[in-house]
Amino acid sequence: MEKNSMKTQPVELLAALKSYLFLAPYNLTLYYRENGAVDSFGDGFKSCGAIIQDQLSNDMCHHFFEKNIKADLKTKKTTVYRYSGGFLSFVVPFDISDTSFCLIGNGVRDKSIDLWQLETLARGEKVDGFSLLNQLEKLPVTTVQEMEEVAEQIQKMLPSLQVDRFYKSLFDKTMRQLSTIVGILEQLDKVATIEETISLSSEMLGFLFNFPKIAIALRDEDGKAFSMAGTWGLPEKLGSIPEENIAVLVSPDKVKKTVRFGKELRGLFPGLKADRVTCFPLESEGQLFGVIALFDSELQTVDLLLIELVASKVAAKLMQLKREAEHLQVSLLTNKLMSLTNILLFAESKEELYKIILEIAADLLSACQGSIMLIDKKGENLHIVFSMGMSLQVAQCMTVKVGKGIAGKVAKTGTPLLVNDVEKDSRVGMKNRPRFKSKSLICIPLKLKDKIIGVLNLSDKENLGAFTEADMNLLTSFANLASLMIERTLVLEQSSMFEKLSVTDPLTGLYNRRFLKNRLEEELNRSVRHGLNLTFLFIDLDYFKIYNDFCGHLAGDEALKKTADIIKASLRDMDIVARYGGEEFCAILPGTSKKESIVVAERIRVGIEKEIFPEEESLPLGKLTASLGIASFPEDGHTFTSLVHAADVALYEAKANGRNQIIAAYPSMPNDSKSGLHNNQ
Repeated sequence: MEKNSMKTQPVELLAALKSYLFLAPYNLTLYYRENGAVDSFGDGFKSCGAIIQDQLSNDMCHHFFEKNIKADLKTKKTTVYRYSGGFLSFVVPFDISDTSFCLIGNGVRDKSIDLWQLETLARGEKVDGFSLLNQLEKLPVTTVQEMEEVAEQIQKMLPSLQVDRFYKSLFDKTMRQLSTIVGILEQLDKVATIEETISLSSEMLGFLFNFPKIAIALRDEDGKAFSMAGTWGLPEKLGSIPEENIAVLVSPDKVKKTVRFGKELRGLFPGLKADRVTCFPLESEGQLFGVIALFDSELQTVDLLLIELVASKVAAKLMQLKREAEHLQVSLLTNKLMSLTNILLFAESKEELYKIILEIAADLLSACQGSIMLIDKKGENLHIVFSMGMSLQVAQCMTVKVGKGIAGKVAKTGTPLLVNDVEKDSRVGMKNRPRFKSKSLICIPLKLKDKIIGVLNLSDKENLGAFTEADMNLLTSFANLASLMIERTLVLEQSSMFEKLSVTDPLTGLYNRRFLKNRLEEELNRSVRHGLNLTFLFIDLDYFKIYNDFCGHLAGDEALKKTADIIKASLRDMDIVARYGGEEFCAILPGTSKKESIVVAERIRVGIEKEIFPEEESLPLGKLTASLGIASFPEDGHTFTSLVHAADVALYEAKANGRNQIIAAYPSMPNDSKSGLHNNQ
């Protein structure tokens, strides 16, 4: 074999050795002598491949054998080492033609573990001794004699391995890899997102080339950093690399070359442990989309070519997805303009409408921050009703006087304002605030005919560029539509509020007695039609008049609100709860039998009993409690009047029996009891 034939390193020899069953438990690393090469061993030996199953034992092996291996290499002596704690390894030097090789195997341990040596090793390496012991105990167990036999077996079979077979195997493997890559790249053409592209790429590199650690960094949308979008054998969150530092990975002295993972590179991947790295830029049509970083792998020439092919195809796919996204953006913009009215009409509240308006406006102009401000009823101040890029809770506490500041001037004049640089524009002349990334902004009045109702503000374009006249014209057209929708929603909300006030109790927010009667009659009719049960609960606070007189009406009102909250929390969404009057509450439980309703009633009773009310210890029972009466359809009544009367009679009996209890109506209960006798107790 010619010396220069070893330029393509025979890594297939390592794979051939690893395929033997007796070598399956071992980490194997193959070195060869290359004239002029320098590595940790000296003497010109350089790694040409490794198959590692246990990284810890491999690291320990390399740490300890370096001082002794030089002599073995010179004498061509096969040796077995036992070092601190119980780790074992073998060294097999051999020649093929005029090229010297060295095979190192480890990843096993002696049957006995020297704890004293292990503790010394842990202190020296500054690692956790218990973790080291746990890792050591998991390794396959063998003996020095058995390892010597393994090394001798390797020596005996090496002459039978022909170098030309390695190259044929290497060619076959390369063709298989290439065929697989072509098939996967055909699948890559079909994916529709960047996430799928990166996921498929990292899996392909991990499975096909058996790389232990892979990181793929992609340029962020703002172009200021490269974030880790795909990883293999590494934590998902590796942070990001600032744009100004990415050149370290793609510099000519590092790109497509395996280099030491030194201090400069470690700074880009905080917390990542590796010895070496190979980087491939994801570049297409002069645009750098990202970088593929492969850690702790020795890449052969053919590997470099295949991975370069993959990187080129991935970059082309990213460029395709970028263009598709740009075309989609144009299409979406057109569709948005056509469907804005329908979107705004479907808003269910003014808050949702404000949110939708601001989100659409921000999308139209690719803005990251913004707000909607409305003028108060007095016409004096602007209040933020929705914001983006700023806490709404904070924003809603801020006011701007009409005529003051940028928004205030636009609200007063009704003239849109486009600013390219707030510090240089003579109409503004103010220092840019830290929370704004750019100095450009746009402020559009919200008008109803000639009446100004507020302003729409946008700032910080995604590319940090300046807003344009086209942006202002587009936003003005949209603002006119938004103003109409705001007026419509406010009118509908006011109408809804009046309707709600007619059927709700103003103190507790529960339905009132009028609504209760109508709803109970509806539920009774439904129960008759479908043969369903229905239960009616009467809930009355005990000694509430005493509590109200002792603590005052304000405390009494708070107690009623708390009670209403407890009752609502104890019921299903389908149940109906109302304030019947004074301290009396009612609940309708559709589809619920009397027996089932007792559980619900007890939950309400216990909830009120456990709740803490100020000064309640002054009451006769020492706490503010409730009595409950239960009546069910069909056994206790078929109409609103009969059911309410039956529940009221049951409630009266609960009061008479000592209060803070539940009584369910039964056929023998007196029918001449009158509801309301217990209202003040």
